[in-house]
Amino acid sequence: MIYLPPFAGIVRIFSIACALVFIGQTIALQGPFGSPDLHQQIINIFGLIPAQVFSGHVYQLATWFFLHGTFLHLVFNLLGFWMFGSLLESAWGKRRFRNFCIASALLTGVGICLFGLIDRETFSLPTIGASGIVFAAIMGVSVVIPDQVVLFFFVFPMKMRYFAYLMVGIEFYALLGAQHSSMAGGSAISNIAHLTGALVGYLLAKRNNSRSGGSLTAFFRNLKDQWHQKRMRKKLRVIKIDRKVSYH
Repeated sequence: MIYLPPFAGIVRIFSIACALVFIGQTIALQGPFGSPDLHQQIINIFGLIPAQVFSGHVYQLATWFFLHGTFLHLVFNLLGFWMFGSLLESAWGKRRFRNFCIASALLTGVGICLFGLIDRETFSLPTIGASGIVFAAIMGVSVVIPDQVVLFFFVFPMKMRYFAYLMVGIEFYALLGAQHSSMAGGSAISNIAHLTGALVGYLLAKRNNSRSGGSLTAFFRNLKDQWHQKRMRKKLRVIKIDRKVSYH
């Protein structure tokens, strides 16, 4: 029997948001007043372009992952987010999974921008799509539920720990191939998003597993408690009471 994870919570909210944004993109491209130029303008405004982020358009770090290039691009990303994100949300709960998604989206965007500093093509072209978050979710599941069995290519059963590393290996190989073909018009932007998302997801999942709170608030609260305990230790004084005990 094939198990289908629940389509609810953050997974459903994010999927609906991406679908609505894609409908808006489609209207901008094919609607009564739409045009390829208008569609491209939307991507240039809300997609992630490192050159624009470093010029002050920081909001792009919070918008780029809602946009998608094609219908298949949207479907595959949302399918992956549903399959793997639902497992994490069931394991962590809605709040922790929400924080994981926000952090993975923002940090993946930052990673793309930093890579843009050493790659001229990445620096000037827009990156769109939720695939970075999907790869973060894949690595998160491999950390939290490493023995979870998935079907590679919907045929071959494989444990999550091996599936995640295999996907990263494929993306790394694709990145190298894209770099070698860049002179012919190839681009490594999406591969960088995938690999950065995978790294971010792995680190966040490791941190969530090692801390009870699993959020930035809990992290800073823990630091505050440690600082308070150190202050209290300095104020403590040991008082020795010399008592004479008589026996009758």
